[in-house]
Amino acid sequence: MADPVEPHRVPAPVTAELWDRALIAETEIDEAVHTGRFDRAAALCRELLDGPYDELTATNALIGSGDVHRARGQVEQAIEQYDLALRRADACGYRFGRLRALAGLGHVALNHHSVERARTVYGEAGELARSIGDPLYEANTLFGSAECAERSRDLEGAIEAHEQAHALYVEVASVTGQAHAAQRIGALYHRAGQLEVARAWLVGAAKAFELFDDPVGTVNVLESMGDLLLHLEETDQAEACYREAHAIARARGLALAETHAVQNFARVARARHDWPTAVALLEKAAAAYREAGDLLGVCNALGKLAECRERLGDAAVRAQAVRDRVAAVFAIEEYRAAHRETVVQQEYRERYGPVYASALRAAVRAGAPESFVVVADGLAGRRLAGLATQEVPAGVSGRLSLLQYFSVGSDERLRAQRRPPGAGGMQLPPDMPRRERVSLLLGGAAIGATVREPARAAVEDLLAAVYLPPVDDGAALLAAVPGRCHLLQLVIDPDDPRLLHRLWRDEHGENRLDSVELSDACTGLLAIVQTDGPKHSALRPSDVTALRELLPEELRRALADAAVPRLLLVPASGLWLVPWGAVPVGPRRLLAESTEYVVCPSLLIQRVLAGRGPARPVDGPAHLWRNPRMEGLELVELQADKRWTFDRPATASRVLTVLAADAHTVVVLCHGRPAVGPGHYLELEPGSWLLPANLLDGTPPQRLYLITCWGGGIPGQALTEPVTIGTLALVTGSVEVLATVGEYGDTPDGDQFAQWVLESLSTTDTPLSRAVHLASRRILALEDAWEWPLRDWAPLLPMGTFHH
Repeated sequence: MADPVEPHRVPAPVTAELWDRALIAETEIDEAVHTGRFDRAAALCRELLDGPYDELTATNALIGSGDVHRARGQVEQAIEQYDLALRRADACGYRFGRLRALAGLGHVALNHHSVERARTVYGEAGELARSIGDPLYEANTLFGSAECAERSRDLEGAIEAHEQAHALYVEVASVTGQAHAAQRIGALYHRAGQLEVARAWLVGAAKAFELFDDPVGTVNVLESMGDLLLHLEETDQAEACYREAHAIARARGLALAETHAVQNFARVARARHDWPTAVALLEKAAAAYREAGDLLGVCNALGKLAECRERLGDAAVRAQAVRDRVAAVFAIEEYRAAHRETVVQQEYRERYGPVYASALRAAVRAGAPESFVVVADGLAGRRLAGLATQEVPAGVSGRLSLLQYFSVGSDERLRAQRRPPGAGGMQLPPDMPRRERVSLLLGGAAIGATVREPARAAVEDLLAAVYLPPVDDGAALLAAVPGRCHLLQLVIDPDDPRLLHRLWRDEHGENRLDSVELSDACTGLLAIVQTDGPKHSALRPSDVTALRELLPEELRRALADAAVPRLLLVPASGLWLVPWGAVPVGPRRLLAESTEYVVCPSLLIQRVLAGRGPARPVDGPAHLWRNPRMEGLELVELQADKRWTFDRPATASRVLTVLAADAHTVVVLCHGRPAVGPGHYLELEPGSWLLPANLLDGTPPQRLYLITCWGGGIPGQALTEPVTIGTLALVTGSVEVLATVGEYGDTPDGDQFAQWVLESLSTTDTPLSRAVHLASRRILALEDAWEWPLRDWAPLLPMGTFHH
C-alpha cells in the first residue's frame, strides 16, 4: 500500500522474485518470533540484511531482529536494532517502518525505562498509525497506552484503553490481538475486584490462544488465571496454572517468564503458610529480576520476601525483612540515578510510592533509625546532594557547565560513537551498569527530539544528571548530626497523605521513631502552605494551631519548657514549605521563640555542610541590593547602624557578579516570583532577574540573606526537593542562608523583623539560627504580633546547619 503522505518516495528497484522472497521471509520472521523460534527468526533477519534487498526490507529485518532480542530479554541489543531501523526508515521515508520500530521501542521503554518515555513513543506511534490509516497498529498503540495507564495505577483508564484496543482488534479480525487484549482486561478486572468479570475475560483469552501457537500470550493468560485462582484460595489449581506456564517458558527460552514462575511458586507457598519455601524462592526470583533489569519484578519480589520473613518470627530474620524493603527502595533510587530527566526521576518516586511507604513503616515498627534515614533522604531528594558532592571533570569549569556536561554528554557521546546504518549498534563502556546503559541507549535513540540543548534545559533537568546513587550509610548520616543538638526528620507517607513518619534525636544522641495520623485540619493546612494564594497569605498564628501535630509530643513539651537548646529540622518534600518558626509548641508559644533552629533539605546535605565548617572571618563590607520598587522593605535603621558597613552595587548586573564572587555577606531585598520553567526567579529591578542558574557558576556568598518572597521554597513542589536560589546557594558554597518558604510581606512589620534578624549578624560570632530566634522573641513579645499575618515574619527561615 502506498504511503498517502510520501507516495513519491519508493524503494530502489528490485526484481519481483526478490520482492516476493522478502515478503515471505518477513512474514515468517513475525510468525517465528510469536511462536518462540528465535534462532530461525534471527537467521532470516541476517539473510535479509546481508542480501541484495531494498531499504524497506532491510528496515523490516532490523525491526525483526529487535523483536527477537526483546523476546529473549536482550534489552540493549533490541534498542540498538530498533534505533537503526528508525534511522533507516527516516532516510527512505518509510513511515510504516518507523511505526513498527516505535511499537517495539515503546514496549522496551515501558518495561525498562519509564512510563513517561513509553507514552511519548506510543503517542507518536498512534499518530502515525492514524495518519497512515492502519487500524491494527492503532490498536497496538492503544494497547501500549493502556499498559502505561496501568503502570501509573490508573486501572479505570487502563481498562478503557484495552477495551478500545480489543474493539479495534475485532474490527480488523485480529484473533491474536483480541486474545492479548482479553488477557490484560481480565487481569485488570481482577485487580479492580470484579472477579467474575475477570474470569470471563480470561476464559475467553485462553480459548483464543488455543487457536494458534503464541507462547508469550499463553504464558500470560495462564499466569493471570493462576493469580485469580490464588485469590480465590484455590491453591492447587493455581499452582497447576503456574507450572504449565513455567514449562512453556522454559521450553521456549522465555527467561523473564521463568522468573515470574519462580515468584508465582513462592506466592503459592506463601498462601499455604510455608514461609521457609517462600523465602527461598523469592530470594531466587529477586536475584533473577535484578539480573534482568526488571525493576518492578525486583520490588515485588523483595516486598513479598520481607512479608514472608516477618512471618517467620525470628528477630534476626525480621531485621533482614527491613533490609529487604530498603533494598527495594535502593533499586528504585539506582534507577532514578540512571536517568537524566527530572520528570522520569519524579515518575519513579510517585509510581513506586508504596515501596517507599512499606520501607518507612517497617523501619518505624522495627525501631531501625539507620534504615529510616536513608529511605527518608531518598524521598527528600538526592539531586542537591549530588551537586554538593560532584567533582568537576578536567576541562569543565563552573557548576552550570558541569551540569550541562552531564545532561547532554551522554547523548553527544552516543551520536559520536554511532556507526553507519547496518554496521552495528552503539558502543558503550563494558563496565557501565545495565540500568544506565538502557537509559542512555533509549535517550540516544531517534525518538522525537530526545537530544536536549543545554541552553534550553531547566535547572531541574540539569540537576537530574547528578542525582546521587543511594548508599547504605544511615549510621554515618546520624553520626554527622552536630552535638548538643536535637534532630527532627519528618516525611509524609508516600502512599497515605494523612500518615506522618518521624525520627527525632535528643541532645544526648538517643534516636526515636514513630508514625502518627494527622487530622483533617493539619492536612488541610499543609495543603494551603504548599500553594501561593490568598488563603496562604491570610494565615495568622491562631490559624495554624493544628501544625502542632507535626511535632512529637515529648519534643513539643521540651520546646515549650525551653529545654531544647538547638533543633535541626529535616522536613522532606512538601513539609519543607511549612513556616516552621510559627509551629505552635504550647499555648501562645511558637517554635521560633522557644529555641534556635535551622532547616536543612536532607541529612546528606547536612553532612556536607557540617564538613564545610563555619563561615570565614569578615573580609570586607557587606553587599546590599534593594529593588527600587520595594515599598515597605527599606532597612533604613540597619543601614544607619555603625556596626554594619555596606557596599551597594550600582547595577543589577553587578549584583549577579557579586553573587558569584565568593563574597562574605550579601543581602538582597527584592520581589520573588514563582514561574513555570525556571521554578522561580527574583526580580532585582524591572527587567533584571536572578535565576536559579545564576547560582551555578562561580562561588556564592558565605552568608546570603534573601529578603524576598519564595526565595527558598517554591509552591507546587510538594513531591520534589526544594531546588531554589536559596538551596542552590547552600549546596554550592554558602555556609548559611536566610530565605523564605512563602510570600514575605513588603510591609513595615516585615521590614522590622528583617532588621532585627540582620541586626544581630553584624558579627560572625552570632549564628543565623540565634539571630532568627532573638528576632522572633522580640516580635512575638509585641502586643499585636499575634494579629499580624504570618507572611510578615514566619516564612523567613535559617537554612543550613549548626557549626558551633
